[in-house]
Amino acid sequence: MWVEVTERPGGSGSGTADPREELRDRVRYEDPPPEEAQLVLRGGPDTGSLIRSHARRVNRLFVLDGAEVWAISVFVALDDVGPASAEAILRTKLRSYGHVYLPTVGQLRNAGFDLLATFARPHFSVLIPELDSAPELYGALGELQINPYAGRGDPGARA
Repeated sequence: MWVEVTERPGGSGSGTADPREELRDRVRYEDPPPEEAQLVLRGGPDTGSLIRSHARRVNRLFVLDGAEVWAISVFVALDDVGPASAEAILRTKLRSYGHVYLPTVGQLRNAGFDLLATFARPHFSVLIPELDSAPELYGALGELQINPYAGRGDPGARA
């Protein structure tokens, strides 16, 4: 399911001394992208163990609405052209990755994973319901694909 936010909660509000930052404070408030039309891009290769490790890192830094949160970072191709397009993301943000995963928003959602628009556009966090679900998320990413823009110096794509 897509995590839709209609209003911003008032900070962490957890009432605890938890030193972790509230991830909700980093949420962008925008319409969700169409499920099947949008690619989710993640640099690879990954394994279930690596996804678990990345999710633990998020958990060490953040809570979500005062509760434990596990997530991994991805980018979503929100536009056909420009900096939030699949091509621009591959050319810039994922240029150092020779291989990438390219599932759709719908594929991840159908596998039981929510996406939350976090940090700067087009970054998203794929929420993992429990750490033991990391292997399922790895499977939902699909086949590893070659990034045709890997390693290329292409500063013109940053426009």
